Amino acid sequence: MKKIFYGTLCYLLLCAAQSDAQNKLSQEQAELVQLKKYEQNNPPKMSMPVPGPEENEQLFGARLMRSATLLETSNPNRKLPVFVLIYGQSITGSKSFTDNVREYLEDKFPYADIRIENRSIGGFGGEQLIRPAVHDVYRACPDLIIFHVYGGENHGELETFFSNVRRYTTADIILLNHHINGSKDVIKYNKSSYDYLRYIANKYNCELVDLTRNWSRYLVENNLSVKDLLRDNTHPNRDGNWLMVQLIGRHIRLNTLYPSNWYEVVRSYYVKNAYDMDSESPLKFRGEPWKMIGGVACGENEKGSLCLTFDGSRIDLVAGIVPEGHKMGTARILIDGKPVSRNTSLYTITRPSAGPGTWFPLIRRIEHKTVLIPEKWTLKVDAVNADSTVWTFSVYGSKTGFDGSGTSDRAFVSKSGRVVIAPDDFMFVKIKNTFKTVAQPGFESTWTVEPLYQEFYSTPLIDDTNKVYKTTIVQGVTNSLHTLEIIPAGDGIVPIEAIEVHRPPLR
Repeated sequence: MKKIFYGTLCYLLLCAAQSDAQNKLSQEQAELVQLKKYEQNNPPKMSMPVPGPEENEQLFGARLMRSATLLETSNPNRKLPVFVLIYGQSITGSKSFTDNVREYLEDKFPYADIRIENRSIGGFGGEQLIRPAVHDVYRACPDLIIFHVYGGENHGELETFFSNVRRYTTADIILLNHHINGSKDVIKYNKSSYDYLRYIANKYNCELVDLTRNWSRYLVENNLSVKDLLRDNTHPNRDGNWLMVQLIGRHIRLNTLYPSNWYEVVRSYYVKNAYDMDSESPLKFRGEPWKMIGGVACGENEKGSLCLTFDGSRIDLVAGIVPEGHKMGTARILIDGKPVSRNTSLYTITRPSAGPGTWFPLIRRIEHKTVLIPEKWTLKVDAVNADSTVWTFSVYGSKTGFDGSGTSDRAFVSKSGRVVIAPDDFMFVKIKNTFKTVAQPGFESTWTVEPLYQEFYSTPLIDDTNKVYKTTIVQGVTNSLHTLEIIPAGDGIVPIEAIEVHRPPLR
């Protein structure tokens, strides 16, 4: 494991040499610099043999029933949205890997409306990644998470990550164990880590992709050396990234041999059922029933609202599609009889921006002890001591204003309580030691506070009537019983086909 982290560290240092000390360096830029340097003498192969069938391949996809169903049942007349989030460190953080994932999924599932984001942080092992995950993952609403990281096994950080994913999201998870790497042409692996990741996959219902076993087999069956798939001692080259995606992709399949229980975490309520007085549907109209236009229920004014009692923490509205010529309107959203904005806990904080000459966030995690409001925050470096070990800074909110000053060697609580930073979450010293760059006076890191709700729902712009358009109107309420009320504002029609309720499996 030490060799792995040493290889990663060397990679970061090499990348840092390419950047100006006070400029932010993207991970994709760093990866491309190193990949192009490697490929000057080691061009990628024109073609690679397709991996042979895997043992127990008939079991693949059993833990991806929801995301695989969305992907495989999409068709020309019903293109379902699927959000794929890639997370981890540099192994999954490269542009080459992201591009391969996108190409593979779009080719295999041509009718799905696929969105892919890679929020990996190269150089952040499991012990560190658990800190920014609160900004990157838990409120992202992905349908599928592809995850790989080294570390975080000995002190529970890795298990905490998966526990939180199951507590705050309804995402399927693909967990990768470790590919074969090293400086010598010897196939070996860490059995303790191998077994631990199997334990995590089984406990938290993750689809485990056995890179360790199948990477080894691919090398042997195709008479390749370990270095043939790496651009250094750790990171896959383009051929290695291609292989990794092939091994992942064969798991993404709708396996009808296994019963699906994802109806327990995501339930769909179709508005048409609200017209049936004898229906057991919890959807009901309060006041005047909505009008039917083109087979779709459409709210027009506040005399008739749509109500739902639900058990969960997130609500998505599926837009109804009506004939052209109708003016679209808005609707107020009430949760438990109150405007959704009255719930003061429904805010999230984005990941703070990077430090100088790196993609590392300058601060791993921002917390708070008082109620947040939507605004942009800036941490500005005011001074650095003589040996660059302690930084003095000030924080400013776009609405709160100046909110106090502090130093990087102590816990910081802003005057309003809207910014709380633990000493270990300041990355000044880590960035200095790894990248040899120092945040100078005037350097700024920013983040924003964003609402996890829409106080008014507006029908999205429909540019393809064969697509399914979903809007998350609230997430992050307590995972329990609530009431939802949708009240048209009277400024046009509000067509809604269905309401989706997400109930994460852990309470």
